[in-house]
Amino acid sequence: MQCTSGGLSFYGVQLNFNPASLGNGWSLCYNDTYAVAMNSTLLSNILSICNKQKLMLGCSPVGSIPLTVAAMGLRNDVLYNCSTSTNCTHVANGVGWYFSFDYSWGFVNSTDDVYRFECDELQVNSSNRLCWHTLDYYVGGYRCGATLGLNGDLTFQRVIYHAN
Repeated sequence: MQCTSGGLSFYGVQLNFNPASLGNGWSLCYNDTYAVAMNSTLLSNILSICNKQKLMLGCSPVGSIPLTVAAMGLRNDVLYNCSTSTNCTHVANGVGWYFSFDYSWGFVNSTDDVYRFECDELQVNSSNRLCWHTLDYYVGGYRCGATLGLNGDLTFQRVIYHAN
């Protein structure tokens, strides 16, 4: 594990991450399944609830204690607006972040490329990738690590933690 910036708890993308190891100050601010459409209205609500300066995104099968994949960063980095660019990432804390209110939200390892056709479809280091649709007409998200095609899936969950 390398040094983190901004007082973050870990560096880079984590696999099989137990949120209990986050420590004091971190709390779950959002949890749902991939069956819930993360449209602009819901996304605005999520960002008003998850309003602290550090964010951690993760996913796993529903009921699983370790998250399949997780990454954290400072709010401005995690919410870096890539609009609808297919290959945009913003690297911070060892993670390549992308976000858009009307396309997708996710991350990859800092050295990996993305191909966002709305969600990231690349298979290189697939276990280190997360992507959620943020389009009004899509249901849920697309990937939790190497598991793809999760649109409308009730068996996988999305989580967001936050801290100051």
